[in-house]
Amino acid sequence: TMESRGGGMGGVHDSRMGGGPPRSGDAANESMKLTQITQNPMTGQLDIRQIQPNTTMFPSATSTLPQRQQISNTVFRPHWNLPTMSLSELAERERAEAIQRGEAQKIAEEQAKFQPRRYEQLVRDGMEDDEKLVEASAKLDRDWDDWKEANPRGSGNKMSERGDRNF
Repeated sequence: TMESRGGGMGGVHDSRMGGGPPRSGDAANESMKLTQITQNPMTGQLDIRQIQPNTTMFPSATSTLPQRQQISNTVFRPHWNLPTMSLSELAERERAEAIQRGEAQKIAEEQAKFQPRRYEQLVRDGMEDDEKLVEASAKLDRDWDDWKEANPRGSGNKMSERGDRNF
């Protein structure tokens, strides 16, 4: 007969029909598990879960709610950059930077008092009695006067181009 040779639909299973012996639906789902690997689009971390095949093939409404929420969170988000700190954190940071800038400015002003500058500024600051600063400021004034004589007002790129006066 056909069943004894393996051609029938009885207890013998045809290898072309899916391989392996037939099983009942519950036993097959309990013994087989799927591994689902997803990547979080926000953090880039991999999420690895063991899933029963029946929940993957036929998900219920309650099991897809977190997944739908996750997808909607990644799809429906603003196209602009969201703030990364609160206003109080920003205010504290700005306050600390302003204090540092103020301290650095005070230090720079203290150091600038002893740097060479124009003689008029020395007189204004009341430091015309310091001999080293007066000599340095006289040299600075001489250098500035020499530069002004070598570069008269109006001399620049236009002095050599006298042909076209339309510009």
